[in-house]
Formats: sequence, C-alpha cells, structure tokens
Amino acid sequence: MMSPETVAPIESSNSSMANTTTPLPEGPRGVDLVSDELLRVGMFVNYGIIVGIIGVVGVFLNVVNIAVFVKQGFKDPINITLLGLSIADIGGLASLIWMSLCYNPLVVDGLPHVDFIGVQHITAGWPHVCFTRVSCWLTAFITFERYLCIAFPLKVKSILTPRRTAIVVIAIFTIIILSVVPVYVAIHFASSVSARTNSEVISIAYIPGGPALENASLYCSTFFQLSSFVCVIVCTVGLVYKITEKSKWRNTTSSASKNESISNRDKKVVKMVVVLSVVFIASFTPVVGNLMAMLIEYEYTVGRKLQNTFLFCGTFAFNLEALNSSSNIFVYLKMSSKYREVLFSMMRKKKTPKA
Repeated sequence: MMSPETVAPIESSNSSMANTTTPLPEGPRGVDLVSDELLRVGMFVNYGIIVGIIGVVGVFLNVVNIAVFVKQGFKDPINITLLGLSIADIGGLASLIWMSLCYNPLVVDGLPHVDFIGVQHITAGWPHVCFTRVSCWLTAFITFERYLCIAFPLKVKSILTPRRTAIVVIAIFTIIILSVVPVYVAIHFASSVSARTNSEVISIAYIPGGPALENASLYCSTFFQLSSFVCVIVCTVGLVYKITEKSKWRNTTSSASKNESISNRDKKVVKMVVVLSVVFIASFTPVVGNLMAMLIEYEYTVGRKLQNTFLFCGTFAFNLEALNSSSNIFVYLKMSSKYREVLFSMMRKKKTPKA
C-alpha cells in the first residue's frame, strides 16, 4: 500500500522543509476537508503518541509469543508460521516506534540538523511496509493451511510438513524483502540546505531515475496488500464453509469414519485461526479502503488537492495496523489451551526461588 509516511517524502524531498515542527508536503490546495493544522495535530497524536505506545507494548507481547512457540516446539507446522508472524509483527512495530520518535517534537526540536520526516521514510516507513506485507501474507498462509487441514484431513500431513512450512515462511520473507530492495538503491542519505532555516540538514536524496525504482516497489507493495487481503477473506470463508459442512455430515452419518472426522484439537485451532483472520480483516479493511480510494480518486494522494485528507486517514490506518500486530496474544490466550499451559508454566518457573 502507498502509505502516507512512504509517499510523503517523494513530494517533499525537493523542498527541504524545516523540521522544527512536523512538516507537511507542499501541494495544490483545493476543497480538502482537512486543514494543515488539523493534519499536524492528527499526525502528532496518532504517529507521535498512540502508535509509539502501541508499538512498545506490542513488541513485548510478541517477544512473549516467540518464547512460547519456541518452547512448544515445531512438530506442528502451524507453530512455525505463527513464529514467523510474531517476528514480522515485531519488525513492523519496531519501525512504528522509531517513526513515532521521528514525529515527536522533543526529538525533532532536539536535533534540528536532521530532517526526520525524510530520514524516517527509509528507516521507518519502508521497513514498516515491508514487515506488514510479510504479516499479511503469513496470515493468508495460515488460513490456507487450516483450510487444507479441514478439506483434506488425510493428506494434509504429507503436504504440509514442518520442513515445507518453514520453506514457505522463509520464501514469504525473502520475496517481500527483495521487493523493497529497489527503494534502497533509489534513495540514500544526503546533506541539503533547508529552504526555511537556511541551514544544512541530514536528509535523503534520489539517484537519477530513483523515483521510478521506488514506484516499482510501491506497485509490488500494493499488489501484496490487496492480494493477501483477498486471500484471507476467501480462505476464511472457505474454512468456515468446510467445517460447517463436515459438522453437518458427521451429525447425519452415524457411520462416519473416525479418520474423516475433525478432532477437537483441530476444531480449536480452526476457531483460533478464524478469529485471527477476522481481526486481520477488521483491522485492514480501512487500510485497503484508503488504498482503493487513492486508486479511484485522482486527487486523493500526496501532492494533490485531497492530500491532507489522505494523510489524515492514513494516521488512523496505522493505529489499526499496530493494534492488529499487538493483539494476537489475546487470541492465543483465549482460544489455545496449549499456549496457556506453556506460558503459565514458564511464568511459574521464573517465580520459583532458587535453592
């Protein structure tokens, strides 16, 4: 997705804006419903405060997730995917924490010779986009994996082995990270003179043809966002349909094969995955809506008449992304008895005094 903190510097990098307050990209002003002042307030509150707080809490909770999944082991392939999801969520949240600092007036005013809005473009904005797309596709893979478990219960263990699952998870990370490489070829750190303060600042600059390279990554990011969102919806609907169908079949067939029936454990895992998917869909629907509005309405993007509305809506979209990356632990605690057992066991061991 062409997120606000990703596209904003494209328009603002040539203007060398001062960084003593949160700078805004300069563009044509028309019937934009959001004023510059309201946008500054929204960016400060959402980027500078809320996202940072959610990010710190979320990183801690995902570290807990990683510890639990490692303790559980990886005989069950879904633990490998959930581990990868927690790692990706930490990457996305850590970049949001740094972005929050870049929008914090105390940091910005304390280092006036750094163009934080430009710097965060490649140190926070793009890393966040990268890890978020990884999380999206891992969520899609989890729902697809559970669909196979319900649709083909006798074959799934030979199809989705731990080794193959690990390869898929690594491949998702690799492909999406490689799609971002052109950005770091196109952009580099550079010194420039601020037009407002007439002083030298550390910012970013593009190589000749750099914007075109970055656009290639933007198109890839848009594809990954939309395709993973559609995949999660399709697999979740298919998963719910299949488990409902099998439950009805089992109730009407007294001689149902034991091998064809769904175990209670599988039912619990399916329910947990469905809840994760629903949370994902609810969190990313506004994000995808913001993207679709940008694709449909020409003026709804940075540097055009509705740029303030675009950026303002984007600040709330990132709050939802941060909440999605931070909330999985509550789903695990509520719906996975194995997760609770391992977590509480680890907590009791830490509390046990040494002899």
